Amino acid sequence: MKIHSKKIIKILGFALILTMTILTSCNTSTPVTACHATGDSEIPYEEISIDSTNVKEHLGHPNDIYPVPVGGCPTNLLVVENDKITICHSTGNETNPYNEITISINGLNGHGDHVGDIIPAPEGGCPTSPLVVVENTIMICHATDNETSPYEEIKVNTNGLDGHVTHESDIIPAPVGGCPSSPLVIIDGKITICHITSSETNPYNEITVSVNGLNGHVSHEGDIIPAPDDGCPNSPVKTIDDKITICHATSSKKNPYNEITISVNGLNGHSKHAGDIIPAPVGGCPN
Repeated sequence: MKIHSKKIIKILGFALILTMTILTSCNTSTPVTACHATGDSEIPYEEISIDSTNVKEHLGHPNDIYPVPVGGCPTNLLVVENDKITICHSTGNETNPYNEITISINGLNGHGDHVGDIIPAPEGGCPTSPLVVVENTIMICHATDNETSPYEEIKVNTNGLDGHVTHESDIIPAPVGGCPSSPLVIIDGKITICHITSSETNPYNEITVSVNGLNGHVSHEGDIIPAPDDGCPNSPVKTIDDKITICHATSSKKNPYNEITISVNGLNGHSKHAGDIIPAPVGGCPN
């Protein structure tokens, strides 16, 4: 298998060199599309056509990408070491959707025409759940460093993630229940969540998952992201439009609790309130 892969890589490399050689020697124009490295951090790559008139100029550009990947040119500057880059290769496997691999920048070892690949790999690691790609874009949670609004759900290009590929605190992709309304505590690229079990006696399991992809839990509507500081609820939480009702402790003897409806992901910061009751009892908050 390894010998077969090496042969394919050699063929791809030879085909690329042959194409460029033909372009150099021919008087006729036979364009080849490429991502030209601009040196500009905001627009790092420009999609161009290379023909016999400009091929000699681009042969000396080590950061150019030949040919243009199917997902388009990356929207952030690649880190190229020894003419190689690291990408997330889509496997088509639900439990292990991406393999992080290092490949040649020129030709991308055949990965240029892989629709699901992520070029380059995010610094926080490849997602642990498959991405929902719509017209080469995905939804992510961008960390804002704002306590009251810690995440912003935004659309970015799959290749380069519009510069968010270097943001370790971002959540890639955004959970189905929406971005958390309180900052996550990320340790070694992992967070703790409450995974819904469908059991009345043990409705949630407190588990640790990768922040990118959430180990497949990114698509679980009943999960609570992150887990509250005082542990997961011991009764099932009823969600309506990704919101739940809780009893917020007021420290008032006359009115000890306020019944409020908040986002299930992040709990609007109430996950750190030891006196709050999550969720609110069926009969209402205690008086």
